[in-house]
Amino acid sequence: MKIDILVIGGVLRAMPYVMAPYSTVSLLYGDERKIIVDPGSFVSWEALEKALNQKNVLPEQITDVILTHVHMDHTFSSMFFKNASIHVHERFKTRDYSSFGPIAGQLYGMVVSSWKQIQVLKGGERLFDCVEVFYTPYHSSDHISLVIETQNMGKIFMPGDICYTKVEYFEAVKGYKNDEAAVFVRETSKRCDWVVFTHDEPLKLSR
Repeated sequence: MKIDILVIGGVLRAMPYVMAPYSTVSLLYGDERKIIVDPGSFVSWEALEKALNQKNVLPEQITDVILTHVHMDHTFSSMFFKNASIHVHERFKTRDYSSFGPIAGQLYGMVVSSWKQIQVLKGGERLFDCVEVFYTPYHSSDHISLVIETQNMGKIFMPGDICYTKVEYFEAVKGYKNDEAAVFVRETSKRCDWVVFTHDEPLKLSR
């Protein structure tokens, strides 16, 4: 399969009260499947729609959505892919979304209830013969990271939100961080060609 980065993630800030993170959105595609990884938030839906239009891909043509975890900056736009199977860690079912707040709880409920086909993950799976799934509950209890073998970018490491940015990555690589998440990031990236961050530009690795 090939992969295209549709939206590069980041954070919008309007001081002093508003902070709106939005995740990187990727399209993994082959002859039979079109897969979105982390479809993104309500501040990036327009950029996502534009990127899909440029590739002549309609929302109903997306066959699968993979979520690194269920936070709104990653999952909001999943509800627009009505025909897709949602691949998400099984722990998403045990989370109390109402505890996020009276408005946030309703928003999470709306998104999760829109999923018509759900494929639960535990970690250790190999999806579509090219996606390795790792359970990495260092950011949230339902968090996964991915290693994806692609035809156009080689082997890609997607650490999700256990490593948001290049700064966090270099802190792990240089040993400034040595917690479980940092060790996992450091060791996994050694066998990859790229790191695709959730809130920063992708990084090409030198081997």
